[in-house]
Amino acid sequence: MSKIQFSDHFKPQDFLRQYWQKQPVLLPGFIPEFKELISPQELAGLACEEMVESRLVVAAEEESWELEHGPFKPGRFDDLPESKWSLLVQAVDQWSEKVAAIKPLFNFIPSWRIEDVMVSYATAGGGVGPHFDYYDVFLLQGQGQRRWQVGKRCAPDSVLMQHTDLGILASFEPVDEFILNKGDALYLPPQFAHWGVSQGNSLCYSIGFRAPALAEMLEGFSDTLIAAADPAQRYTDYRPEIPGKTGQIELQSLHHAFQTLLGTFSSEAKFATWFGCYVTQPKYPELIQPLSNALAEPELTARLEAGARLLRNPSSRFAFLELSDASGLLFFADGSVHTLSLEVVTVISRLCDLTVLKHEAISELIGLAGMSELVLELVNQGSLLVA
Repeated sequence: MSKIQFSDHFKPQDFLRQYWQKQPVLLPGFIPEFKELISPQELAGLACEEMVESRLVVAAEEESWELEHGPFKPGRFDDLPESKWSLLVQAVDQWSEKVAAIKPLFNFIPSWRIEDVMVSYATAGGGVGPHFDYYDVFLLQGQGQRRWQVGKRCAPDSVLMQHTDLGILASFEPVDEFILNKGDALYLPPQFAHWGVSQGNSLCYSIGFRAPALAEMLEGFSDTLIAAADPAQRYTDYRPEIPGKTGQIELQSLHHAFQTLLGTFSSEAKFATWFGCYVTQPKYPELIQPLSNALAEPELTARLEAGARLLRNPSSRFAFLELSDASGLLFFADGSVHTLSLEVVTVISRLCDLTVLKHEAISELIGLAGMSELVLELVNQGSLLVA
Protein backbone atom coordinates (compact mmCIF):
# COMPACT_ATOMS: atom_id res chain seq x y z
CA MET A 1 0.00 0.00 0.00
CA SER A 2 1.50 3.34 -1.09
CA LYS A 3 2.18 5.95 1.55
CA ILE A 4 -0.35 8.77 1.75
CA GLN A 5 1.30 12.17 1.52
CA PHE A 6 -0.01 15.68 1.74
CA SER A 7 0.70 18.45 -0.74
CA ASP A 8 4.12 20.09 -0.89
CA HIS A 9 2.27 23.38 -0.40
CA PHE A 10 1.21 22.33 3.12
CA LYS A 11 3.80 23.40 5.68
CA PRO A 12 3.02 21.82 9.08
CA GLN A 13 4.99 24.35 11.11
CA ASP A 14 3.30 27.28 9.38
CA PHE A 15 -0.09 25.64 9.91
CA LEU A 16 0.54 25.11 13.63
CA ARG A 17 1.67 28.69 14.09
CA GLN A 18 -1.13 30.35 12.11
CA TYR A 19 -4.20 28.13 12.42
CA TRP A 20 -4.00 25.27 14.94
CA GLN A 21 -6.65 25.88 17.61
CA LYS A 22 -6.97 29.48 16.39
CA GLN A 23 -9.08 29.67 13.23
CA PRO A 24 -10.60 27.48 10.51
CA VAL A 25 -8.76 27.15 7.21
CA LEU A 26 -9.44 25.51 3.85
CA LEU A 27 -6.60 23.27 2.67
CA PRO A 28 -7.19 22.81 -1.07
CA GLY A 29 -5.43 19.82 -2.61
CA PHE A 30 -4.34 18.68 0.86
CA ILE A 31 -3.79 15.17 -0.51
CA PRO A 32 -3.08 15.35 -4.25
CA GLU A 33 -4.55 12.54 -6.36
CA PHE A 34 -6.30 11.15 -3.28
CA LYS A 35 -7.35 7.54 -3.74
CA GLU A 36 -10.50 6.36 -1.98
CA LEU A 37 -9.83 4.35 1.19
CA ILE A 38 -13.22 2.70 1.56
CA SER A 39 -16.30 2.28 -0.62
CA PRO A 40 -19.84 3.25 0.37
CA GLN A 41 -20.75 -0.45 0.25
CA GLU A 42 -17.93 -1.36 2.65
CA LEU A 43 -18.98 1.44 4.97
CA ALA A 44 -22.57 0.23 4.96
CA GLY A 45 -21.32 -3.28 5.72
CA LEU A 46 -19.44 -2.01 8.78
CA ALA A 47 -22.57 -0.22 9.97
CA CYS A 48 -24.31 -3.60 10.12
CA GLU A 49 -21.68 -5.06 12.48
CA GLU A 50 -22.54 -5.41 16.18
CA MET A 51 -19.19 -4.06 17.42
CA VAL A 52 -19.16 -0.96 15.21
CA GLU A 53 -20.58 2.39 16.35
CA SER A 54 -22.70 3.93 13.61
CA ARG A 55 -25.49 6.46 13.09
CA LEU A 56 -27.98 7.24 10.36
CA VAL A 57 -29.29 10.79 9.99
CA VAL A 58 -32.27 11.38 7.71
CA ALA A 59 -33.68 14.80 6.90
CA ALA A 60 -37.35 14.56 7.86
CA GLU A 61 -38.32 18.03 6.65
CA GLU A 62 -36.80 21.48 6.30
CA GLU A 63 -34.19 21.93 9.07
CA SER A 64 -35.35 18.78 10.84
CA TRP A 65 -33.34 15.58 11.20
CA GLU A 66 -34.07 12.10 12.55
CA LEU A 67 -31.34 10.02 14.18
CA GLU A 68 -31.00 6.22 14.27
CA HIS A 69 -28.23 4.23 15.92
CA GLY A 70 -26.71 1.06 14.48
CA PRO A 71 -26.09 -1.74 14.05
CA PHE A 72 -28.42 -1.73 11.06
CA LYS A 73 -30.01 -4.54 9.14
CA PRO A 74 -28.76 -4.58 5.53
CA GLY A 75 -32.28 -4.04 4.24
CA ARG A 76 -32.47 -0.69 6.08
CA PHE A 77 -30.45 1.01 3.36
CA ASP A 78 -32.81 -0.25 0.65
CA ASP A 79 -35.67 1.59 2.36
CA LEU A 80 -33.96 4.99 2.35
CA PRO A 81 -34.89 7.81 -0.01
CA GLU A 82 -32.56 8.75 -2.85
CA SER A 83 -31.42 11.93 -1.13
CA LYS A 84 -31.03 13.84 2.17
CA TRP A 85 -29.54 11.18 4.41
CA SER A 86 -26.11 10.47 5.92
CA LEU A 87 -24.46 7.36 7.32
CA LEU A 88 -21.72 8.02 9.88
CA VAL A 89 -19.41 5.25 11.08
CA GLN A 90 -17.09 5.92 13.99
CA ALA A 91 -13.47 4.70 14.31
CA VAL A 92 -13.27 3.16 10.85
CA ASP A 93 -9.48 3.20 11.28
CA GLN A 94 -9.89 0.32 13.74
CA TRP A 95 -11.54 -1.84 11.11
CA SER A 96 -9.81 -0.82 7.89
CA GLU A 97 -6.03 -0.82 7.32
CA LYS A 98 -6.44 1.55 4.38
CA VAL A 99 -8.29 4.09 6.51
CA ALA A 100 -5.82 3.64 9.40
CA ALA A 101 -2.99 4.45 6.97
CA ILE A 102 -4.15 8.06 6.89
CA LYS A 103 -3.34 8.70 10.57
CA PRO A 104 0.48 8.96 10.21
CA LEU A 105 -0.17 11.87 7.86
CA PHE A 106 -1.07 13.90 10.95
CA ASN A 107 2.08 13.12 12.93
CA PHE A 108 2.81 16.84 13.11
CA ILE A 109 0.35 16.59 16.02
CA PRO A 110 1.35 14.15 18.85
CA SER A 111 -0.03 10.75 17.86
CA TRP A 112 -1.71 10.20 21.24
CA ARG A 113 -3.96 13.16 20.45
CA ILE A 114 -5.68 11.46 17.50
CA GLU A 115 -9.00 10.02 18.61
CA ASP A 116 -10.25 8.26 15.49
CA VAL A 117 -11.21 8.54 11.85
CA MET A 118 -14.95 8.76 11.33
CA VAL A 119 -16.21 8.22 7.80
CA SER A 120 -19.53 9.53 6.57
CA TYR A 121 -21.39 8.79 3.37
CA ALA A 122 -24.10 11.22 2.33
CA THR A 123 -26.52 11.52 -0.54
CA ALA A 124 -27.48 14.81 -2.20
CA GLY A 125 -28.65 17.23 0.47
CA GLY A 126 -27.49 14.93 3.26
CA GLY A 127 -25.90 16.31 6.42
CA VAL A 128 -26.29 16.41 10.17
CA GLY A 129 -27.27 20.04 10.56
CA PRO A 130 -25.35 23.02 11.98
CA HIS A 131 -23.37 22.07 15.07
CA PHE A 132 -20.01 22.45 16.82
CA ASP A 133 -17.52 20.07 18.39
CA TYR A 134 -15.29 20.41 21.44
CA TYR A 135 -12.24 19.08 19.62
CA ASP A 136 -10.06 19.85 16.58
CA VAL A 137 -11.06 18.10 13.38
CA PHE A 138 -9.83 17.79 9.81
CA LEU A 139 -12.61 17.16 7.30
CA LEU A 140 -11.00 15.39 4.35
CA GLN A 141 -13.12 15.07 1.24
CA GLY A 142 -13.32 11.74 -0.55
CA GLN A 143 -15.49 11.12 -3.57
CA GLY A 144 -18.03 13.76 -4.58
CA GLN A 145 -18.40 17.25 -3.17
CA ARG A 146 -19.61 18.81 0.06
CA ARG A 147 -20.48 22.39 0.79
CA TRP A 148 -19.26 23.49 4.20
CA GLN A 149 -20.52 26.61 5.87
CA VAL A 150 -18.50 27.83 8.86
CA GLY A 151 -19.78 30.17 11.53
CA LYS A 152 -18.26 31.81 14.59
CA ARG A 153 -16.85 30.13 17.67
CA CYS A 154 -19.74 28.97 19.87
CA ALA A 155 -20.11 29.31 23.61
CA PRO A 156 -20.78 26.16 25.65
CA ASP A 157 -24.25 27.49 26.46
CA SER A 158 -25.21 28.06 22.81
CA VAL A 159 -28.90 27.29 22.30
CA LEU A 160 -29.56 23.92 20.70
CA MET A 161 -32.65 22.59 19.00
CA GLN A 162 -35.00 20.69 21.27
CA HIS A 163 -36.10 17.07 20.78
CA THR A 164 -32.91 15.89 19.04
CA ASP A 165 -29.73 14.16 20.21
CA LEU A 166 -27.66 15.61 17.38
CA GLY A 167 -26.64 18.82 19.16
CA ILE A 168 -27.99 20.99 16.33
CA LEU A 169 -27.69 24.74 16.81
CA ALA A 170 -30.99 26.56 17.02
CA SER A 171 -29.45 29.54 15.22
CA PHE A 172 -26.64 29.43 12.66
CA GLU A 173 -25.07 32.34 10.77
CA PRO A 174 -22.33 31.34 8.31
CA VAL A 175 -19.35 33.63 7.81
CA ASP A 176 -17.50 31.45 5.28
CA GLU A 177 -18.52 28.88 2.69
CA PHE A 178 -16.39 26.31 0.89
CA ILE A 179 -16.98 23.59 -1.69
CA LEU A 180 -14.63 20.68 -1.01
CA ASN A 181 -13.53 18.37 -3.81
CA LYS A 182 -11.69 15.08 -3.57
CA GLY A 183 -8.41 15.53 -1.67
CA ASP A 184 -9.36 18.92 -0.18
CA ALA A 185 -9.54 19.34 3.59
CA LEU A 186 -11.13 21.80 5.98
CA TYR A 187 -9.58 22.28 9.41
CA LEU A 188 -11.84 23.39 12.27
CA PRO A 189 -10.63 24.33 15.77
CA PRO A 190 -12.83 23.47 18.74
CA GLN A 191 -16.26 25.09 19.09
CA PHE A 192 -16.51 26.62 15.60
CA ALA A 193 -20.00 26.19 14.18
CA HIS A 194 -20.14 24.31 10.88
CA TRP A 195 -22.65 22.71 8.56
CA GLY A 196 -21.82 20.32 5.76
CA VAL A 197 -24.26 19.46 2.98
CA SER A 198 -23.47 16.87 0.34
CA GLN A 199 -23.73 18.13 -3.24
CA GLY A 200 -24.36 14.61 -4.52
CA ASN A 201 -23.28 11.22 -3.24
CA SER A 202 -20.08 11.83 -1.29
CA LEU A 203 -17.65 10.49 1.32
CA CYS A 204 -15.94 12.49 4.05
CA TYR A 205 -13.15 11.40 6.42
CA SER A 206 -13.25 13.22 9.77
CA ILE A 207 -9.98 13.02 11.68
CA GLY A 208 -10.84 14.02 15.24
CA PHE A 209 -8.45 14.72 18.10
CA ARG A 210 -8.74 13.60 21.71
CA ALA A 211 -9.35 16.53 24.07
CA PRO A 212 -10.22 15.57 27.66
CA ALA A 213 -12.51 18.04 29.38
CA LEU A 214 -11.22 19.75 32.52
CA ALA A 215 -14.06 18.14 34.47
CA GLU A 216 -12.98 14.69 33.22
CA MET A 217 -9.38 15.31 34.28
CA LEU A 218 -10.45 16.60 37.68
CA GLU A 219 -12.63 13.58 38.24
CA GLY A 220 -10.10 11.05 36.96
CA PHE A 221 -7.06 12.42 38.77
CA SER A 222 -8.94 13.02 42.02
CA ASP A 223 -10.29 9.45 41.92
CA THR A 224 -6.70 8.24 41.66
CA LEU A 225 -5.64 10.42 44.58
CA ILE A 226 -8.61 9.26 46.66
CA ALA A 227 -7.75 5.62 46.05
CA ALA A 228 -4.17 6.22 47.21
CA ALA A 229 -5.01 8.49 50.16
CA ASP A 230 -3.92 7.53 53.66
CA PRO A 231 -7.09 7.30 55.80
CA ALA A 232 -5.03 8.52 58.77
CA GLN A 233 -4.30 11.81 57.00
CA ARG A 234 -7.05 14.14 58.19
CA TYR A 235 -7.81 17.73 58.97
CA THR A 236 -5.73 19.21 61.77
CA ASP A 237 -6.19 22.56 63.49
CA TYR A 238 -3.85 25.23 62.24
CA ARG A 239 -3.30 26.87 65.63
CA PRO A 240 -5.68 25.76 68.39
CA GLU A 241 -7.25 28.74 70.15
CA ILE A 242 -10.45 29.44 72.05
CA PRO A 243 -12.94 30.60 69.36
CA GLY A 244 -13.96 34.22 69.55
CA LYS A 245 -17.44 33.37 68.27
CA THR A 246 -19.15 30.00 68.59
CA GLY A 247 -19.55 28.20 65.25
CA GLN A 248 -17.20 30.51 63.35
CA ILE A 249 -14.85 29.01 60.74
CA GLU A 250 -11.76 31.18 61.03
CA LEU A 251 -10.08 32.23 57.80
CA GLN A 252 -6.75 30.79 58.93
CA SER A 253 -8.35 27.38 59.46
CA LEU A 254 -10.00 27.58 56.03
CA HIS A 255 -6.73 28.57 54.37
CA HIS A 256 -4.86 25.75 56.16
CA ALA A 257 -7.42 23.16 55.00
CA PHE A 258 -7.36 24.53 51.45
CA GLN A 259 -3.56 24.41 51.25
CA THR A 260 -3.58 20.85 52.57
CA LEU A 261 -6.00 19.88 49.81
CA LEU A 262 -3.99 21.69 47.14
CA GLY A 263 -0.91 19.84 48.29
CA THR A 264 -2.41 16.54 47.22
CA PHE A 265 -2.80 17.91 43.67
CA SER A 266 0.66 19.48 43.45
CA SER A 267 2.65 16.36 42.54
CA GLU A 268 3.35 16.68 38.82
CA ALA A 269 4.96 13.24 38.84
CA LYS A 270 1.71 11.63 40.03
CA PHE A 271 -0.26 13.63 37.50
CA ALA A 272 2.14 12.63 34.70
CA THR A 273 1.58 8.95 35.40
CA TRP A 274 -2.17 9.37 35.62
CA PHE A 275 -2.35 11.57 32.50
CA GLY A 276 -0.38 9.14 30.36
CA CYS A 277 -2.58 6.26 31.44
CA TYR A 278 -5.71 8.32 30.88
CA VAL A 279 -4.97 9.54 27.35
CA THR A 280 -3.93 6.06 26.21
CA GLN A 281 -7.11 4.38 27.38
CA PRO A 282 -8.56 2.76 24.26
CA LYS A 283 -11.78 4.07 22.78
CA TYR A 284 -13.15 0.52 22.66
CA PRO A 285 -11.33 -1.52 25.35
CA GLU A 286 -13.51 -4.55 24.62
CA LEU A 287 -11.61 -4.93 21.33
CA ILE A 288 -8.36 -5.61 23.22
CA GLN A 289 -8.56 -9.11 24.63
CA PRO A 290 -5.74 -11.03 26.38
CA LEU A 291 -4.63 -14.28 24.82
CA SER A 292 -6.64 -17.25 26.02
CA ASN A 293 -3.37 -19.21 26.23
CA ALA A 294 -0.59 -16.85 27.28
CA LEU A 295 2.71 -17.25 25.46
CA ALA A 296 5.95 -17.96 27.30
CA GLU A 297 9.01 -15.93 26.34
CA PRO A 298 10.84 -18.81 24.52
CA GLU A 299 7.75 -19.52 22.42
CA LEU A 300 7.33 -15.88 21.45
CA THR A 301 11.03 -15.52 20.66
CA ALA A 302 10.94 -18.59 18.44
CA ARG A 303 7.96 -17.27 16.47
CA LEU A 304 9.59 -13.88 15.97
CA GLU A 305 12.89 -15.42 14.90
CA ALA A 306 10.95 -17.53 12.40
CA GLY A 307 9.78 -14.34 10.69
CA ALA A 308 6.53 -13.44 12.46
CA ARG A 309 5.58 -9.78 12.52
CA LEU A 310 4.34 -7.70 15.44
CA LEU A 311 1.24 -5.64 14.75
CA ARG A 312 -0.19 -3.07 17.09
CA ASN A 313 -3.80 -3.87 17.84
CA PRO A 314 -5.79 -1.27 15.84
CA SER A 315 -7.65 -0.39 19.05
CA SER A 316 -4.49 0.08 21.12
CA ARG A 317 -2.98 3.43 22.07
CA PHE A 318 0.71 3.91 22.88
CA ALA A 319 2.60 6.99 24.14
CA PHE A 320 5.67 7.80 26.21
CA LEU A 321 7.03 10.55 28.42
CA GLU A 322 10.67 11.33 29.15
CA LEU A 323 11.06 12.13 32.85
CA SER A 324 12.19 15.67 33.64
CA ASP A 325 15.16 14.49 35.71
CA ALA A 326 16.42 12.35 32.77
CA SER A 327 16.24 9.24 34.97
CA GLY A 328 14.18 7.28 32.44
CA LEU A 329 10.89 7.31 30.61
CA LEU A 330 7.33 6.22 31.16
CA PHE A 331 5.79 4.10 28.41
CA PHE A 332 2.00 3.97 28.33
CA ALA A 333 0.04 1.23 26.62
CA ASP A 334 -3.75 1.03 26.79
CA GLY A 335 -3.97 2.72 30.16
CA SER A 336 -1.04 0.94 31.82
CA VAL A 337 2.41 2.36 32.55
CA HIS A 338 5.93 0.91 32.34
CA THR A 339 9.10 2.60 33.62
CA LEU A 340 11.99 2.13 31.20
CA SER A 341 15.54 3.35 30.62
CA LEU A 342 16.16 6.37 28.40
CA GLU A 343 18.39 4.11 26.30
CA VAL A 344 15.30 2.63 24.67
CA VAL A 345 13.66 5.95 23.77
CA THR A 346 14.35 5.61 20.03
CA VAL A 347 12.86 2.15 19.74
CA ILE A 348 9.92 3.08 21.97
CA SER A 349 9.22 6.07 19.75
CA ARG A 350 9.24 3.75 16.75
CA LEU A 351 6.89 1.37 18.54
CA CYS A 352 4.47 4.26 19.11
CA ASP A 353 4.74 5.32 15.47
CA LEU A 354 4.50 2.10 13.53
CA THR A 355 1.52 -0.20 13.21
CA VAL A 356 3.62 -3.10 11.91
CA LEU A 357 7.08 -4.16 13.12
CA LYS A 358 9.05 -6.38 10.76
CA HIS A 359 11.98 -8.66 11.53
CA GLU A 360 14.77 -6.05 11.59
CA ALA A 361 12.85 -3.67 13.85
CA ILE A 362 11.76 -6.56 16.09
CA SER A 363 15.35 -7.76 16.50
CA GLU A 364 16.42 -4.28 17.55
CA LEU A 365 13.46 -4.02 19.92
CA ILE A 366 13.87 -7.29 21.80
CA GLY A 367 17.68 -6.98 21.81
CA LEU A 368 17.53 -4.15 24.31
CA ALA A 369 17.56 -4.86 28.03
CA GLY A 370 14.09 -5.44 29.45
CA MET A 371 12.29 -5.05 26.15
CA SER A 372 11.63 -8.74 25.50
CA GLU A 373 9.67 -8.89 28.77
CA LEU A 374 7.71 -5.79 27.78
CA VAL A 375 6.90 -7.18 24.33
CA LEU A 376 5.76 -10.43 25.89
CA GLU A 377 3.44 -8.57 28.27
CA LEU A 378 1.99 -6.47 25.43
CA VAL A 379 1.39 -9.57 23.33
CA ASN A 380 -0.28 -11.48 26.12
CA GLN A 381 -2.57 -8.58 27.03
CA GLY A 382 -3.59 -8.17 23.37
CA SER A 383 -1.98 -4.79 22.72
CA LEU A 384 0.44 -6.35 20.24
CA LEU A 385 -0.56 -9.09 17.81
CA VAL A 386 1.74 -11.75 16.36
CA ALA A 387 1.18 -12.50 12.68
